Amino acid sequence: MSVDQFFTASFSGYRPEKYNFPLLDENNIAYLRHQAAIQKAIVSALHHGYRFFLCGMSRGFDLLCADILLDIKEQNELYRNISLTAVLPFAAHGFRGAWGELHRIIKHSANQVVIVSPEYTPACYAQRNRYLVQNSSYLICYWDGKEGGTAQTVRMAQKAGMTIHNTASGHI
Repeated sequence: MSVDQFFTASFSGYRPEKYNFPLLDENNIAYLRHQAAIQKAIVSALHHGYRFFLCGMSRGFDLLCADILLDIKEQNELYRNISLTAVLPFAAHGFRGAWGELHRIIKHSANQVVIVSPEYTPACYAQRNRYLVQNSSYLICYWDGKEGGTAQTVRMAQKAGMTIHNTASGHI
């Protein structure tokens, strides 16, 4: 494990349609609690020395985490040295609407952009998830048991012996 990998955390969680409350709704108490849980998990990682963060750039949890991380970095002088890497599953990865705008902001604000596959393939999301796990030692996730990419990433992280902070339930 490289020194950078030891101090690197990654984000993995649900897309908006898997949540039982609307995301990006500042008037929704469940969404506000979710944001607070993400912020608490990131601050905990920072207090444990993590300074490098990998974002898989999916709508929902991934982009929310990166947005909160960038806010922490901007608002606190102690965390100006935080590094964010946007990990795109394929080169043309992006969205429309509010998620598209947030995606563009995160990608532009990232210290580095990694493109896992030059074009979309059926395996590119799994490859992206594998990249997140292989290049970090700490996973901040939102997983409540549903199958999909987050479950796949959590299983890979468990197999790799990573520390996992699940904002849906605490540590795994």
